[in-house]
Amino acid sequence: MKFVRAGAVCIGALALVAWGALVFEKVHSVWIPAAATALLLWPLYNWAKARTIRTVLSSDRLCRESGLLGRSSQTLLLTRIQDVRVVQTLSERIFNVGSILIETAGANGQEFLVRVDSPREVADKILDRARGAY
Repeated sequence: MKFVRAGAVCIGALALVAWGALVFEKVHSVWIPAAATALLLWPLYNWAKARTIRTVLSSDRLCRESGLLGRSSQTLLLTRIQDVRVVQTLSERIFNVGSILIETAGANGQEFLVRVDSPREVADKILDRARGAY
């Protein structure tokens, strides 16, 4: 959500500058401010997409549900978790966001949780619960 907010703020500022240029007659076409305003649909789409994913960590399982109209759910038993890793790019480290790679025993093998706030703390919680589930 941090990247969505940052994108919305940047694009919103761009739209305000474009509309201000139109008002003060530095731009003679309404298409430029309208296009800048239409770019706000991109962070709105990402916000809606992020709001449709829910991850719940219980005492014995990790459940992930996704979807807006149709729902899809996936459950990982904590006893099957073998390793949990945090993967962050430089920009994700700056914003304290990252992906969590969960290695499990079984057919699937690896699962990803993407764009997680404070990924190190979440990974530690998952590992602590997995150890307690044995």
